[in-house]
Amino acid sequence: MIQESEFGYRTRQVLNQGIEKLDDSVAVRLQRARQAALNCQRKPVGRLQLAAIGTSLELQFGPHLRTFVALVAVSIGVLGSHYWSAFVQATENEEIDSALLADELPPSAYLDRGFDEWLERDSDSESPSQ
Repeated sequence: MIQESEFGYRTRQVLNQGIEKLDDSVAVRLQRARQAALNCQRKPVGRLQLAAIGTSLELQFGPHLRTFVALVAVSIGVLGSHYWSAFVQATENEEIDSALLADELPPSAYLDRGFDEWLERDSDSESPSQ
């Protein structure tokens, strides 16, 4: 690698020394040829590709990639919303359980059939005021 770059450097120096002796028409033709070669070398890049497997993935999933990404985003949103909802419900249950355990109710109150209804009414009346 070092030898190749050294060879390229020396070649460039020799060619640069000969530029001063060239006619203007030859210099212009060389410049045009160089520009044409550079234009042929450049290839526009349309999108990113993975090395080695990029082409096969693009052929298989390319047309449907946007749809797939959208579905994944919506799925993540739905799952996140469900998780957050469950977290809020668990927090509410924790508050109710803490209040019940801190209260000095006799065990027979928990066995009363109307206790669940009272608990629902009491928690509903507290929610809007918070």
